[in-house]
Amino acid sequence: MSTPRTGGAQTSAVAAALASVVLGLVVVAATFMEWVDLGSVGLAPLNPNGFGVHNGHYAQTLGTQLTLGWFTTALGLLIIIGGLLALFAVVRRVGAPHPGFALVAGAGVGVVVMAGAVPVRPLGLTLPLGQIGATSAAADVGEPTAGLFLMLAAALTSVVLGLVGVSLTGRESAGAARRLLAIAIVVGALIGVIAVALVWWWLGRDAALSIHGFGSAPGDR
Repeated sequence: MSTPRTGGAQTSAVAAALASVVLGLVVVAATFMEWVDLGSVGLAPLNPNGFGVHNGHYAQTLGTQLTLGWFTTALGLLIIIGGLLALFAVVRRVGAPHPGFALVAGAGVGVVVMAGAVPVRPLGLTLPLGQIGATSAAADVGEPTAGLFLMLAAALTSVVLGLVGVSLTGRESAGAARRLLAIAIVVGALIGVIAVALVWWWLGRDAALSIHGFGSAPGDR
């Protein structure tokens, strides 16, 4: 068992675990916030959150979509679970806290990858292009909003807290703790990349059938 031996280290580990739980809640909450502003192209009523359009009428029209929000919600819950596992291990001295912190870091990396990808293709990663009459050339339309940046900041902070937590609680088995942390980070990054690729394909799969594109590239005109 690799719980912190000193009072200061234990207090820091408890604080990191509690903060991780809060950050996981922020990630989940930010998923339901507006992610992209489409006002620049006259589509402000369609401003999407992590699950697509947050307006009930438009959401029903577009139907349920495979969006990044499903993945960020799941990873946000994993951040919460990791923080709670680490907190329980530190406070109750049952098991090792560093696996929980590794889970926090890994899940945070996954959210960072997804939230960081949206500003590159705001429309293409949030709304079904074909259903709103857009071509694949319009995928980069839109501006990221405060909700998306809040999620990115929370995820980045959770990664840092996970790293700090592992360093504080994994000293007695440093090698194993570092390996577990590395595995968690790699898996989190892979989940993020796969999620972005899947959502990109799903939301753009009908775009080629659209004849009413906007913001198309000069070569498409």
